[in-house]
Amino acid sequence: MKTYEAWESAVGAMLCEGGKVAQMQGNPAMRLTRKLFDVQAGNWEEACAIYHLRMGYAPYAPMGDAQPCPKCGSWFYPHGSGECWQCGKIA
Repeated sequence: MKTYEAWESAVGAMLCEGGKVAQMQGNPAMRLTRKLFDVQAGNWEEACAIYHLRMGYAPYAPMGDAQPCPKCGSWFYPHGSGECWQCGKIA
């Protein structure tokens, strides 16, 4: 599981990978002002689905169609994050 962070910024709310928050804060255009909550998820698509639910947005629609992972058979989105929740980065 990875940690993702939801932040309020000068341009609205956003979700980012936990390890990239410092990089985002270094960008003056982002101006992360307040941390909203953490999301524990297996991949980006799962994190976005949880984020959309918590923020009251329409359901998250991943990019492309889900396909079985060539290593384990779990569903993943090769045209989205390309990341299997069990195997990591595939595409």
